[in-house]
Amino acid sequence: MGALLVVSYVNGADARAVDAQNPVTAYVVKKVVPAGTTLADAQSQGLIKATKVAQTGRPAGVLSVVDASNRTLVATTDIQPGEFVMSARFGAKQAGEKAIAVPDGKVAISVQLTAPERVANFITPGSHIVVYATAGIKSAGTDEKAKAFNQLDVKGTNVLLADVEVIAFGSTPLQNPSADNSSDNADKKSSNDGSSQNDSAYLVTVSVTPNESVKLVHSVNQYTLYAGLLGSGTKVDPQGEIDDGNVFGGNSVLGNGTLAGAK
Repeated sequence: MGALLVVSYVNGADARAVDAQNPVTAYVVKKVVPAGTTLADAQSQGLIKATKVAQTGRPAGVLSVVDASNRTLVATTDIQPGEFVMSARFGAKQAGEKAIAVPDGKVAISVQLTAPERVANFITPGSHIVVYATAGIKSAGTDEKAKAFNQLDVKGTNVLLADVEVIAFGSTPLQNPSADNSSDNADKKSSNDGSSQNDSAYLVTVSVTPNESVKLVHSVNQYTLYAGLLGSGTKVDPQGEIDDGNVFGGNSVLGNGTLAGAK
């Protein structure tokens, strides 16, 4: 009886904690939703289930209601258990094996990220993410002061893209376009994708503007990228930056140098 009382109290505490955070409805996947399954069938068969989450923690684009406006839509691809049900995962028809819907005026760019860099498995098609870029900061000067600064190997991180939509997600790794096995290329690959032969990397395909696509492609090839999952209504400062000099409250060193490789 004592154990039952403890369990009852803990469950009640969890419920009270959620109630205190302005809970909102969000659907999650309980069992695999096969491609082609209607939203109504997914709900009636118990493949998806409505739950309550804190408003600040609900991802942008998550499904919050099943009604006459969307019940006939079908899953465009298989949806795995544990995922939030994103509205973008359902459409008028099942997507073909190689189909990808790129919004008008946008460019689809794929980025290879390992599990931590893609927020574990919580980034899915329809998610909105922020992309960060980390690189070395180098002084453009040639005097002794500049040389001393460059020897410090200072790193800085900037917001590269403040809000972009994920339109596809897969496990096929990017192929190395260069056959050069030099140590420089090996070091570059290690720093860019953060992966090894034992570390699973995934392709996250995002929809960006033509101008953003140039920034993203350059950064994929030059810097270390990291993604963050945006909550509903979250706004990230596109000018956000941090470096080794001010990460713990000191003075920024970005004024002394530029990102390594930047032109």
